[in-house]
Amino acid sequence: MVKSILEGKTVVLGVSGGIASYKAVDLASKLTQEGATVKVVMTANATKFVGSITFQAVTHQPVLTNLFEDSFQSAISHVSICKDADIFIVAPATANIIAKAAHGLADDALSTTLLTASCTIVMVPAMNSQMWLNKATQHNLNVLKNRGIQIIEPEVGRLACGDEQAKGRFPETEFILNYIKGFLGKAQSLRGKTILITAGGTREPIDSVRFIGNRSSGKMGYAIAEAAKTKGANVILISGPTNLQPPFGVSVVYVETAQQMLQAVINNLSQADAVVMTAAVSDFRPAMKSNKKIKKESMPSSIELELNPDILEAISNKKDKQLVIGFAAETDNVLENATKKLKKKKLDLMVANNVSYPDFGFDSDFILAAFISDYGQQGSLEKYRKTELAEKVVEWIASKLA
Repeated sequence: MVKSILEGKTVVLGVSGGIASYKAVDLASKLTQEGATVKVVMTANATKFVGSITFQAVTHQPVLTNLFEDSFQSAISHVSICKDADIFIVAPATANIIAKAAHGLADDALSTTLLTASCTIVMVPAMNSQMWLNKATQHNLNVLKNRGIQIIEPEVGRLACGDEQAKGRFPETEFILNYIKGFLGKAQSLRGKTILITAGGTREPIDSVRFIGNRSSGKMGYAIAEAAKTKGANVILISGPTNLQPPFGVSVVYVETAQQMLQAVINNLSQADAVVMTAAVSDFRPAMKSNKKIKKESMPSSIELELNPDILEAISNKKDKQLVIGFAAETDNVLENATKKLKKKKLDLMVANNVSYPDFGFDSDFILAAFISDYGQQGSLEKYRKTELAEKVVEWIASKLA
């Protein structure tokens, strides 16, 4: 008998209060039948559609319905339930629980448990089509996507409200089951590997308050760090100044200047299996820096600049076994210039990035990008959500390190 990928896995199943709540029983049953330990967390409204004893019967596990559940041995049940979880799936996910998760609200068992989860979270929305299309719901979904939460979109079909062909229907159990299997099958593809990632821009001080910088938000590098951590990697994130919260479980080294980033990369290079350079490193720095604020009337009419070190080139000269992936932000001849950089810096992969459009690249959630390797260009420039491109980069790394 072939062993299921679910055998020995722990799945936390969150059930919120929608008409599709009863379908979650079938999902819980099938997950259990394939060898998973299924821990169910229900909202109070969910228990009005289906009783907690039903889930307990099919999973052979206690069900958490409130923050003071007697059936759990742990005094802090909403924390302990996620401790060894491989995946947390909320099915069905109502507009209400989506909004709570997006805004970090924690006023019941499910919303509080979600805040304790360090594993991958998957939401399976099911609701009336107008609620699904509402701008607030779509905004909340985008917030969750940007945090790395996976969304299985609802199907088109007959809804409980009577609409015959509308989006909002809970997907078939087999589809969700196969999604979970597919995710867990590749979830640990980087276990035991160390991925070194640079992110954000650098700041080169002119004086104690002014600096030369750029518009990099760090979103691409942080998304790759999240994706690599999800797949089991030990992640070292070397970050320039950003407004982002680092992914849970990632080791972070904060730097400000290009020289500091170079030193941090060199310090951590030997333990890395792959290096991903997404940071927008300033090419120049002021030749002279004042330790005090320069008064406006004393500011020179021109500032002499000198070249910063090329961190990618330095890595190429020092690397041993490491895969090295670079990002090339270009506005003209994007693919041609990125290909030249790939060859000059002896990289394994270059991600060409067109930043000439205001809706893509720096400070955006989207990117126009293409992969270029020793085998040449792999497709044309395409629009990606940065979290989506991060998955592709990490999958490429996993395939090369396998």
